[in-house]
Amino acid sequence: MADSNEGDASGDDDTAERRGSRPVAGVVLAGGRSTRFEGGDKALATVDGEPMLARVVDALDAACASVVVNCRGDQRDAFAAALDDNGVDVDVRFALDERPDEGPVAGLASALACVDAPVVVVAACDLPWLDPALVRWLAGALDGHESGHAESAAEDAVDAVVPVVDGYPKPTCAAYRTDALAAAVDATLAAGSRRFRDVLDALAAHEVDVRDHGFSTRSLSDVDSRADLER
Repeated sequence: MADSNEGDASGDDDTAERRGSRPVAGVVLAGGRSTRFEGGDKALATVDGEPMLARVVDALDAACASVVVNCRGDQRDAFAAALDDNGVDVDVRFALDERPDEGPVAGLASALACVDAPVVVVAACDLPWLDPALVRWLAGALDGHESGHAESAAEDAVDAVVPVVDGYPKPTCAAYRTDALAAAVDATLAAGSRRFRDVLDALAAHEVDVRDHGFSTRSLSDVDSRADLER
């Protein structure tokens, strides 16, 4: 069920306990114009009969205590209807772009203002094959759990766990410490940059190849065109 901008973004204690020892929020970045995608907003394009947005929200909800969707004001009603029409039983909180059309970093700034959990998993809306188990693992690995890097994570004060595929980081499918990410986003925007790479450069990020931990890179496959849906 889609919710309004108002409400508790942290979820209830029972939900948090079921999904991890520490509250984790999920953020979906969905405010783009889909300029490379033919035929409308790609967040509403269907995969196996379900909008990509709904699939990503479901994946995050299975692993997070709360879900925030960042979008433009003109997208909100269509997104809420798509979630309701597809039976997505999630109290989504919408974080509307304060700086529309300035890219995902600006959208992330709006979303983080609605997050009060100490850890956040950020996912783009065009990851229709996102595995909830990977979401849980990323959040756990941030604290050194399950990844086999507990000692180094504590020593290095890791701010983020970011998957890497063929040498390329995937910051829009990654786990972050919320306060560190918010500071890095603010600094990036203040410097006049819109690049996610600059956000990562401001963080102590632990990059991982998820294949080394039993996950398929299909979870990280994004959709830029309708041809990508045939992969």
